Formats: sequence, structure tokens, C-alpha cells
Amino acid sequence: MFSKTRFPYFILGIGIGILLTSTLYILNPVIEYRDYSEEEIIEIASDLGMVFIKENINSSTKKNEKEQEQKKINLVVEQGDSLKKVSQKLYDLGIIDNEEKFHNYAIQKGVEKKIRVGTYVLTKGLSYDNILNILNILTKQAR
Repeated sequence: MFSKTRFPYFILGIGIGILLTSTLYILNPVIEYRDYSEEEIIEIASDLGMVFIKENINSSTKKNEKEQEQKKINLVVEQGDSLKKVSQKLYDLGIIDNEEKFHNYAIQKGVEKKIRVGTYVLTKGLSYDNILNILNILTKQAR
């Protein structure tokens, strides 16, 4: 391959090549400058998802109001509904992410026969214990 006497010359050649190309690019840069108008800047920024602070504040308060309205979900438990059916309703409303897990959790807690009829206001993201507490299923004795 390389002899020991040729290797330093090879490294020296690579170094000189790097220095020459760097010098050429420093002396003759290929940079294209363009002046943008304010409208073009705003358009490009909006394409990137940037917004003005005032727009962001107004939209975030509107979003918060909409989120609060969407968070309240009514669950109607009717006479004769089984735990399986209540679990299915909770899943369909998007309150829980897995109906089987909730169903098995409620059975573990021993509350499958303690379902109460009524209309309940729930939100997404509640823990299983909180849901059972709101539904008046999970009592202090069953915990």
C-alpha cells in the first residue's frame, strides 16, 4: 500500500489541497443576496407557522374557550347498563383510551355491580379512579 516514506507526503498533499480550496472559496464566495419586501417576509413567516404576538394571544384565548367547552362531555348511564356498556360509552366519547383496561380495572376494584343511573359531566384525561368516583361507583369501602 503506502510505504512509510510516502505517507507524510500523502498527508501533506491532502493538507495543501484543503488549504487551496478553502482559500479559493474565501476569495470568491458564491453567495446570492436578495432584498425581501415586508409582505414577502410576512408571507414566508406565515408559511413557516410564525404569527404576530397579537394574533397568537387572541387565538390562544379563543382556543382555550373552545377547549374548555369541548372538555365537558356528558355521559348518560341508563337503567340496565352493564359495566361493559358503560366502558364502551366512555371509550366512544373519548374519555378513556382503552375500554378493556377500564373494564378490567373496575372489575379489579369490585364495582361491576355498583353502576348508578344518571347523567354525568366528565372530561378527557381523567384517571380511572376519578371516573369511578364521579360515577359514584367507587366508594370508600371498595378502595
